[in-house]
Order: sequence, then C-alpha cells, then structure tokens
Amino acid sequence: MEDEEELLPAEVAAAAESVFDPQDDAEEASVLAQISSLYQRDLAMATAFVVGLLVVLPFIVIALWSVMPGPGTKTLLVAAAAVLLVYNVASMSYLVRNYRRDKDFIYRRDVAHLRELKVARRLEKTGEVPA
Repeated sequence: MEDEEELLPAEVAAAAESVFDPQDDAEEASVLAQISSLYQRDLAMATAFVVGLLVVLPFIVIALWSVMPGPGTKTLLVAAAAVLLVYNVASMSYLVRNYRRDKDFIYRRDVAHLRELKVARRLEKTGEVPA
C-alpha cells in the first residue's frame, strides 16, 4: 500500500511541514496565532454548551415538576439535574484545561491539516491537481 504522503503534491506536503518546522519567526508567529484562534473557538464552544445546559435544565425541571407524583420524586428530579449540571461543568472545565495545557501538541496538527487542505483546494481549483 502506498504512503499517503507520496500521493500529495509537494506544495501540499510543504504547507504542513512548514507548521512543524517553521523557517522563521514570522511563520512561527502565524502558526501560534492560528493555534490561539482554534483554542479560543473551542473555549467558546465549551462555554456555549455549559450556558445552553444552564438555560435548558431549568425548563426541563419546570416542565416535569407538575407530572411528578410526590415530594420524593421531585427531590430526586432536582438532585439529578444538579448532578448533571455539576458533572457537565466539571468535564467541560477539565477539557478546556487539558486543551490549554497541551495546546501546541493538540492544535499544531490541526493547523498543519488545515493548511494542507487550503493548498490542496487551491491547487484543485486551479486545475493543477487531478481530483
């Protein structure tokens, strides 16, 4: 089986390699800026999921409140909602902390793939690469 890199045009492979081995400080600054942008997007998404849960969970509790038969089941409903909220907030905060700690390892590969894709699409659009 052929190596996938052998199938890529040299320009596409060079775009990815420039991420892992930048030639100058400007190239590294560009990569770091893109890494920061990807991290900020993931941080915003995690925050949006937590905010969404904070918005939706009270509506669920209110909607189910009237159909619960007794005070014991209502207490269980509130406790389950609280546990769900605590575990989801804790998991999202751990995820964001892990992403921040390993930002370079996680996102440098993403930046390389994004740059490969950008060059490959440009080459395909100009007709320099067979589809």
